[in-house]
Amino acid sequence: MARDRFPVVVHVLLRRPPEISAADGPLEVFLLRRADTGFMDGFHVPPGGHLMVGEGVSAAARRECLEETGATPTDLAPLCVLPYQSGRHQGFNFVFAASAWDRSPGLAEPASSDHAGWYPQAQLPEPLAPWFDAVLELEARGGWYRELAWS
Repeated sequence: MARDRFPVVVHVLLRRPPEISAADGPLEVFLLRRADTGFMDGFHVPPGGHLMVGEGVSAAARRECLEETGATPTDLAPLCVLPYQSGRHQGFNFVFAASAWDRSPGLAEPASSDHAGWYPQAQLPEPLAPWFDAVLELEARGGWYRELAWS
């Protein structure tokens, strides 16, 4: 009997602290707006994508961040794990955080996103990926794991 297989998806929450964002400004988060992929188009998401065969989870996070933003995080740290079920989709999201990178992030993969930018964490654009609020809530209370389901 064949075993079920589920995707492993990695995301990198790039954060720009006030001292390097606008003068006296708030903590900012780098987000991409998905486009022309057939999945979650129009939603704002942190850089990320699927783990490849034989690749480590943190290596995948660095690779995906580089592919989508042109920047590689230099202080990547695990933030949380979010197993999810959404309609016919089921898998695992691994979310990492970074506040340092080797070059300025931008829109490096226009085939899957049509906009990229820095947003104050207290005023994030809509719509956001349905799991993004869970990431911020887990981090605020020191948690690292939450199972999610949405339609």
